[in-house]
Amino acid sequence: MIVRAVLIAVLAAVTAAGCVTHNLGPQPEFFTPEHARENGDSRNHEHTIRMLSVNLAHGRGNGFHQALQGEEEARRNLDAVEALIRRESPDVVAFQEADAPSAWSGRFDHVDYLARAAKYGWGLHTAHAEGLGLSYGTAVMSRLPIKEHAAHTFIPARAALPKGFSLATVRWDRYDLDIDVVSLHMEPIREEIRKRQAEELIAALADRGRPMVLMGDFNTEWEAEDGVLQRLVEGLDLTAWSPDAEDVVTFPRLDRRLDWILISRHFRFAGFEVLDDAVSDHRAIVADIEIDSERHRLAESESPEGKVR
Repeated sequence: MIVRAVLIAVLAAVTAAGCVTHNLGPQPEFFTPEHARENGDSRNHEHTIRMLSVNLAHGRGNGFHQALQGEEEARRNLDAVEALIRRESPDVVAFQEADAPSAWSGRFDHVDYLARAAKYGWGLHTAHAEGLGLSYGTAVMSRLPIKEHAAHTFIPARAALPKGFSLATVRWDRYDLDIDVVSLHMEPIREEIRKRQAEELIAALADRGRPMVLMGDFNTEWEAEDGVLQRLVEGLDLTAWSPDAEDVVTFPRLDRRLDWILISRHFRFAGFEVLDDAVSDHRAIVADIEIDSERHRLAESESPEGKVR
């Protein structure tokens, strides 16, 4: 059995880049409270909203590969994620490497499992990669109502696994505000591909005219030669929490900061933390954001319609 699992893992790693399909402009799976999910209580902090992002690593936890474990272990690993989410009580959660039913990770929908367990009533799940019995990508789940949703899979690159983003427009009633929340996963190895993905992202989002929170696994650092984070900050008018900090590590295996939460100028950080929970090879990151009243008013005045929605 172990030998068979190892062979499956090796086969998936070697062939996935050539055999999984790339979905351009996919229609994500979308769910609302009417779809039999109980919408749990939000933190009910009127002046801040909490954002959390975590790479689920296909439900393998800190294991070597998800194909080397069974469904029961995958569910236990996701239960640890659910416990983290319940403790931190974020208003919106972004997932990467989030599996729909897949042969290598228990054949059940990991986002649906977490949404039901943690009682999140709203969400979307995009499969950027499908094939070989696999289906996985990015996701957003929310306790704030989702008014609109969209998704994008980056243009295919040779011998590269499919990556992309899910977008949920959530409603913050306190400020009569619609916010574009994006869960992003970028190319892990080749700089040139990441740079092209950054330009695709900017082209897709720059003219939407809404406040934005862009978070996920960027697979790059602030001072990296690819300049991807600086390009995204410039192109989308975003800011990061202490981008130059040397003690912020989200990928302990390589002692690197690969996961980020970027916010638009309508907001400011009221808090930021990398969580210690070893729920995957990445650490979850959480940020409390609040309205920057002066900059928000300025942004409203500069909006073509006179008010940002």
